[in-house]
Amino acid sequence: MPIPRQPGHPRRGPLDWIEWAGNRLPEPTLLFALLALAVIVLSALGAALGWQVQPVEPVLQLDPAAPGLPPELVLVPQGAPLEPRSLLTVEGIYWMLSSMLRNFAEQPALPLIFVAMIGIGAAERLGLFAALMRWLAPMTPMHLLTPAVVFIGANSAITAGASYIILPPLAAALYLAVGRHPVAGLAAAFAGVAGGFGAGFFPTGTDAVLTGFAQDAARVIDPGYTVTILHNYWFTMASSVVVMLGGWWVTDRIIEPRLNRLHAAERQGDDPDTLRKMALSPRERQGLFAALLTAAAILAVFLAMVLLPGAPLHGDGQPRLANDRVLAQQAVQVLPAGGPVAADAVVLADDPLTVVAQGAPRLTESPGPRWSQAIVPFILIIFLVPGLVYGVITRQLRSQIDLSEALMQGVRDVVPVLVILFFLAQFIAFMAYSGLDRMLAYSGGSLLFGADLPIPLLIVAFVLVVVFGDFVMPGMLSKFGVMAPIFIPMFMIVGMSPELTTAAYRIGDSVVNIITPLNSYLLIVLAVLQKYRPRAGVGTLIALMLPYSLVLGLFWTALLVGWYFTGLPLGPGAPLLLAPGP
Repeated sequence: MPIPRQPGHPRRGPLDWIEWAGNRLPEPTLLFALLALAVIVLSALGAALGWQVQPVEPVLQLDPAAPGLPPELVLVPQGAPLEPRSLLTVEGIYWMLSSMLRNFAEQPALPLIFVAMIGIGAAERLGLFAALMRWLAPMTPMHLLTPAVVFIGANSAITAGASYIILPPLAAALYLAVGRHPVAGLAAAFAGVAGGFGAGFFPTGTDAVLTGFAQDAARVIDPGYTVTILHNYWFTMASSVVVMLGGWWVTDRIIEPRLNRLHAAERQGDDPDTLRKMALSPRERQGLFAALLTAAAILAVFLAMVLLPGAPLHGDGQPRLANDRVLAQQAVQVLPAGGPVAADAVVLADDPLTVVAQGAPRLTESPGPRWSQAIVPFILIIFLVPGLVYGVITRQLRSQIDLSEALMQGVRDVVPVLVILFFLAQFIAFMAYSGLDRMLAYSGGSLLFGADLPIPLLIVAFVLVVVFGDFVMPGMLSKFGVMAPIFIPMFMIVGMSPELTTAAYRIGDSVVNIITPLNSYLLIVLAVLQKYRPRAGVGTLIALMLPYSLVLGLFWTALLVGWYFTGLPLGPGAPLLLAPGP
């Protein structure tokens, strides 16, 4: 049952005004529908006015008038100018109608949200999470709760997007159980997961894809340049600590005091007998113990399949079948045999990368380790099976009807999110089809190039370019696929290594994940927030998370600039600086 909402309070500071202004925006469903409509209008207007953006690439040129001077880096045109493709033409209207379902179905978050929430919702319905929180609460040192939550979140990118769904609601429940504000726990967890997406102690499949993009872009200048998957490893390890410290400070010094002052009615557990009342019954303790043993067994089996040579999830890529086809999540695009491949034929998707095969359909391997492709089914199993075990032992699960209700609970919870995600998917796809995303990226790149800044300021400027770019092209990999060929060669010439550029990119992309409405997982967090504050809107969540975005952006950028002055490598064999290439 939702906690009663605190009566209205006067707006006292900038965060209150941000919340007020943000909540004057349309509801998320209508907001993204209006943004998609705006892209339609802007694409038609730009096409009618003849707006063009020239793609460029950085090259070294000698000045014939000064043969003794070293070559200078200049931007030269690359291909034909880009023009917006109108969505109000006959072909554009047909594309919008024919691709509407595909735009939605191919959203990377969709299968994760739907499938993972079956298991998570069942475990919650059967009481496993509540029992776990009641067991953990008395054992958790109060002063270490926030750093532990943020640090776990900052190292959760290895689970792909599953951590967005799991950690924030668990942290909110844990904070509530120990008498702290549940929304503070939710905010700390979301800041760790979203803000720390580019940090962590564990290499991920995303690192593998970033490596490929960075290496391809670097070879424009140096054909023999190699970027390894650990190219930012030392930096991402340090970054996870910075994210933890920054998130800890913001939560305990800014967010929770404000919540306790303005929304005290949402806080429960101040009764001195709260912990005693949370004690588990013998049957609940037995069920929880059995559920935890079951989860440990499932985790052990999963690790064995990952670590043992010859096991199903060991190694990289996916196995070839007898007919020489390769398993993949999506079939690649099919183009006419013998015809040229258009420059805009491939739209980069975050997972998996697609490759165009002319004349016949092919299936391609998804990048990264094989276990990464099984993470969503693993999340389903490791929550569903222990939840069922707990339900059977505690007699919460007595019949087939109870089982069906438990399985459907999580799906019911995410139905509003799926509605919003449908319109978000159209907005992102309309940007890609119209070409407005690439045109904005090239415009920003040319502007930054013309600024002629020293390297420390280039780092800061590039972080800001990525920050603003995230509001028009939210996907980490798709955006890097556009930016890497522009910025990595450009920065190599002035001495920045591809590894340094990638590190700056991680910062700009991660800190905006916390506040951009284009982060589809933000909608999941909003749904959890509304359990404690039913009238919360997008503005409420942005105001809640904005201090994290600002503080982490400052701390993290300062870390990278300071790292630059130390001269230490960013990872094994990953230098900070290069000599400009010939």
